[in-house]
Amino acid sequence: MKVAICVTLDLSAPGGVEAHILQLSHALREIGLQVDIFSTHCSADIKSLSSFHPEKYHILHTHAAAFPSRLWSFFLNRNSLPRHIHTLHGVSLEYLFACRTWLNWRCYWGTFMEGLLSHLADHVIAVSQSVKNRALQCHFAPSPKITIIPNGYTPVQLSPQTRADVRSRLGLSSDDLVLLFVGRGEDRLKGTQTITGSLNQLYRQYPHLRLLAIPGSGFSPAPWLCTTGPIPYDRMSEYYTAADIYLNASLLEGMPLTIVEALAAGLPVIAAPVGGIPDIITPDHSGILLSPDRSDLTAQITRLIENPTLRQTLTQNAPTAVHDLTWPTLAQQTFSIYQSIIPC
Repeated sequence: MKVAICVTLDLSAPGGVEAHILQLSHALREIGLQVDIFSTHCSADIKSLSSFHPEKYHILHTHAAAFPSRLWSFFLNRNSLPRHIHTLHGVSLEYLFACRTWLNWRCYWGTFMEGLLSHLADHVIAVSQSVKNRALQCHFAPSPKITIIPNGYTPVQLSPQTRADVRSRLGLSSDDLVLLFVGRGEDRLKGTQTITGSLNQLYRQYPHLRLLAIPGSGFSPAPWLCTTGPIPYDRMSEYYTAADIYLNASLLEGMPLTIVEALAAGLPVIAAPVGGIPDIITPDHSGILLSPDRSDLTAQITRLIENPTLRQTLTQNAPTAVHDLTWPTLAQQTFSIYQSIIPC
């Protein structure tokens, strides 16, 4: 089976959607599919969208919602092949509700395009139940046409020395209690101000507390802050190993790749109950869910600092919460959808 994955994203840039596309593509190749990636940002492994010829493929799989007019002519006037799958990583309209930025025209335009692509596609993949529910509310597609396939992770085995090596490289001591935050901190959805407020308060009582922020944008310098700058995706597992607790204080998520990976790494996770996060975290069993307004972030961090037994319980249970979310498993689920829509 020949699959064309078409996006307009810069896949060299670190980000959850970008990592999803690359990891899924690799896993699909591992099970025997021929997968070509097309984008407006080319590299040795990524072809130009201008060179895409639909007739050469069985499946066209799109992500995001911006495409050149050349592809739109295919969406609107296509023959039986290739069949079209569209993955929804979120619905842009939710950004308006989360941030109360009602004049953000890009969100309205993005929602329109997401809906149109979903309507025209043969099948839609949503990364969480929350994304599917919003797509149904916005009448993107009927429920039978939408399947949930979340983000995944790649199992990694690292030596015990990796933790000490990474901490030494970052100037962190073995006695530091390291909280990890991964994301574009300048994005107001990520809750950077909430995290900063909590750390400013907690640092006075716990001077060994550190926040490891990757890449670190959006945070102001502080004695508790350690930033890394951009980290290649294939190195991220080292930084999960170096941390003690993972933090998420987002206003909005689809299915955050970083939380799936943090759970897989055995990190106790404190996260906002948004998007697909409650689908994979059972409170006080595999992680801690904040209140909807995230006002208890300081209290929940304190709780984990003061309760090492709870931290150990979460560490033991976290990997089981995402046991079935490996990329090979999700690639097989995606392949099944491909098979189901190809004409006999």
